[in-house]
Amino acid sequence: MLYLGLTGKGLLAGITVSSGMAFILFGYDDGVMGSILTAPNFINTFKLDSSMQGTVTAIFILGCFAGSLTTSAIGQRYGRIRMAHAGTVAMCVGAILQCSSYSVAQLLVGRIVAGIGLGLITSNTIVWQSETAPPKIRGMLVACSLSFLVLGQVIAYWLEYGTSTYTSSFSWRFPMAFQAFIALVTSAMLCFMPESPRWLLTKDRGEEALDILQKLEPHADPSAIAAEAAEIRQASELEREAQKGWRDLFKKDRINSRRRVATACLVNLMQDLSGSTPISYYTTYIFENSIGMSRHLALLMSGFLQVWFLIASFGTWFLIERAGRRRSFMLSATGMSIVMFILAAMLAVDTHASGIVAAIMIFAYQAFYTWGFMGGVWTYGPEILPLEYRSKGTGLATATLWLFCFVIIEVVPVGITNIHWKLFLIFGIFNLSYLPLVYFFFPETAGFTLEMVDLCFMSEDMSPVAKARELQQAMKRGENVNLSLEVGAKEKEENAAHIEVVGSNTG
Repeated sequence: MLYLGLTGKGLLAGITVSSGMAFILFGYDDGVMGSILTAPNFINTFKLDSSMQGTVTAIFILGCFAGSLTTSAIGQRYGRIRMAHAGTVAMCVGAILQCSSYSVAQLLVGRIVAGIGLGLITSNTIVWQSETAPPKIRGMLVACSLSFLVLGQVIAYWLEYGTSTYTSSFSWRFPMAFQAFIALVTSAMLCFMPESPRWLLTKDRGEEALDILQKLEPHADPSAIAAEAAEIRQASELEREAQKGWRDLFKKDRINSRRRVATACLVNLMQDLSGSTPISYYTTYIFENSIGMSRHLALLMSGFLQVWFLIASFGTWFLIERAGRRRSFMLSATGMSIVMFILAAMLAVDTHASGIVAAIMIFAYQAFYTWGFMGGVWTYGPEILPLEYRSKGTGLATATLWLFCFVIIEVVPVGITNIHWKLFLIFGIFNLSYLPLVYFFFPETAGFTLEMVDLCFMSEDMSPVAKARELQQAMKRGENVNLSLEVGAKEKEENAAHIEVVGSNTG
């Protein structure tokens, strides 16, 4: 049955859950390696020093980087769902290679292949969900899917805790193999979901796009659906006129491509440097080596941390639309900065009492992170990028995320060993620096259609931040704001000016 017979809210729920399954896989991969690194049988099998531990963990991220670049190169040609399916296949192959490893070389190859798969999956499903979601709840739906990411981390940590009682290689082979099962479920669910109507319209498949738009909004008037499709087409045509190839992504053009791509890449870099990466990948390692817990207690605390992370993520569902993207980013950055400074101070004191406070700070960090950056980063990038080049831009942005994630993961074990508490002080300083960046350079996008976001960056008279504020005020006054009206008014104004100049010259 086409889309399982779902329409309206039911179809949106199906898309959210399908995208959520992809993020369960993301979260599972985030959490599983940190626990496996401290498994006795894994240590005896591979005998990795702290530097090699970072490499084995981080090499997965290089695969994600390659997968994101692949999306950037060919994603617009093949569509969001087909690219995600290709990612699940790569993930299954990588999981098989990892769980059957007896050598470091095979383990590294498996990690790279699985990473390529995850890079393909994440860079496509997030765009797919953003392009199918209604503007008023787009951020909330993406935040819902990202709660699934945390659920994946919960599954990883508790599964590892359950297998930690085994002394055989089952303690780490089964958790690695479980990646393939999640990937297969994700692929199966995507088989029953619709392709992005915005992508279909760029491929001149208007009838399919209109049918999907109508199913997403079954109570909407057909003329309103046709008008929405026409606006999407107009946005695509404007972008095609402005951009011809890769170099055009970095030019100062009518749709401000350079700034939009740079901002999307910057917001992903900010997530890496916030400290979220080591907290996600090395939770058990930090509890053991920085705070001094036993392996059993570290695993138990890691499991509780992920449960708390999941509970805290529900707050993002409401904050991301009510507070908006900008305020959520600034709230999150302020909280993460304070927590990192306190964490560094407690680790420097290095007593039993300060260790307890340090553990509490890690729990506090996860809450502040999920309330702003976790949902905001994955929502904001696809929102601000042009439709025609959303695959390229999102691919570059997520490639930035994975590239610097690789760097952070590579250096964290060495950093903990060599500079200890000062490492967390550095992350605190980075978080503090985000406040002016967001305030001056990040326009608000909450409640805007993706075509209205184009308007924020197309204004010649004011900055994107100021233009977004103007559009918000117009919406509050009940004015009808859309791309067609603004572009049409601008063209009339330009034509009138041209006629006036020609008239004065001929007079």
